[in-house]
Amino acid sequence: MKRKEIERKKKELDEILKTEEEITGARLKKLEALAKEVGASVTRMGKILVKHNIYGGQEYREENQITESEIVHNIQFALQTETMINECKTASQNFWIAVGAMMIAVFAMLAAWTGVIVDCWCSQ
Repeated sequence: MKRKEIERKKKELDEILKTEEEITGARLKKLEALAKEVGASVTRMGKILVKHNIYGGQEYREENQITESEIVHNIQFALQTETMINECKTASQNFWIAVGAMMIAVFAMLAAWTGVIVDCWCSQ
C-alpha cells in the first residue's frame, strides 16, 4: 500500500468507529470489510469449555469468536506494518543517496588536499 492509501484507510477506520451502529451490527460488518481490504484477520479460533464429564475431565469445542476491539486492533496492526514496510523502502532508497553524497564529499576532500599539497610545493 502507498502512504496515501494507508492514510485513507486510517480515516475510514476513524469514520467507522465514530458511528453508533453497534446494535444493528452494521458497524461490525464495515470493520470486517475494512479488515479484509487491509489484510487483517477477522477470525480467532478458541476453545470453549462445554462441560465437565463424570471422570473429572473437561470437554471443549472450538469456536470462532472475535470481538470488535480485536478486529480494530488487527486493522491498526496491519496498517502499522504497512507503514513500517514503506518506511524501510524509503530508508533503503535514501541509503544510496547518502552513499552518493559521501562519494562526492570524499572526492571534494581529495581535491582540497591536492590543492593544499600543490600550494605547499609551489611556495617553496
